[in-house]
Amino acid sequence: MTHFSRATLIGTGMIGGSLALALRKAGVVKHWIGSDTDGAELERAKAIGIIDQVAPSPAAAAANADLLLLAMPVGATEEVCRAISSTVPSDCLVTDVGSTKGDVLAQVARALPYPERFVGGHPLAGSEQSGCDVARADLFSGKLCLLTPTKKTRPTSLLACRELWIAAGARVQEMATEEHDRALAWVSHLPHAVAFALASSVGNHATANPLLRGLFGGGFVDTTRIAASNPKMWSDIFLANRAHLVDSIEAFAGSLGQLRQAIEAGNRDTIQDFIEAARAGRSSIVD
Repeated sequence: MTHFSRATLIGTGMIGGSLALALRKAGVVKHWIGSDTDGAELERAKAIGIIDQVAPSPAAAAANADLLLLAMPVGATEEVCRAISSTVPSDCLVTDVGSTKGDVLAQVARALPYPERFVGGHPLAGSEQSGCDVARADLFSGKLCLLTPTKKTRPTSLLACRELWIAAGARVQEMATEEHDRALAWVSHLPHAVAFALASSVGNHATANPLLRGLFGGGFVDTTRIAASNPKMWSDIFLANRAHLVDSIEAFAGSLGQLRQAIEAGNRDTIQDFIEAARAGRSSIVD
């Protein structure tokens, strides 16, 4: 097991904060230095014990680090990598927690010295909540973390990254970058897009029909929970994975259109077949 004496966290929200807490609890990281564009969030992360030291900039935070965790929105990857390029040590392990990987890898290749020490990571954990106050050390316990190494990735960096996620309680699986982004467009990004669209549609209708307010049941709550997610983070994700996401949205729109036609035609058998196929589809994905 690789241990780190001076680790840097760029972005002190729920995911980054939870990993920092988990690795501290596991004894993998001795000292955390934090950087965040939100100064109040950064100070709060120190106050609640996620980080030990506040850095005035990403460059200062990266100096002398042996682990660098990128946990800010994916669209900021290149900017941050350029900011740390002159201070991050050549042997420092660099990894991230972003929900897209192809664009992140491209940004890293353009801006990070020694990009072969970068290992793309994506923990399939979290919620619609955000901020360091909802970070917790057990967030990744039993959850899957996807790693996306390339042919250029240092084997030692990949091993160290795998070990740190296992120490955090996660199960680790490796995937090719393109496979990751194609798959996550369906099982993560599309559900968020649908939840946002549904909440927006019902919300707009409720504006014109005040009686709808308060008339929600479990179905609406369950299917729109993730619509409360961070707008900055998810706009970055949607744009970064736009090609695959547009394909999945078009396929979903086609399925919804089929259901609409069956309902409009009053075709009970078709509706029941549609629902049965949906039940089987969910069972094939969710254990």
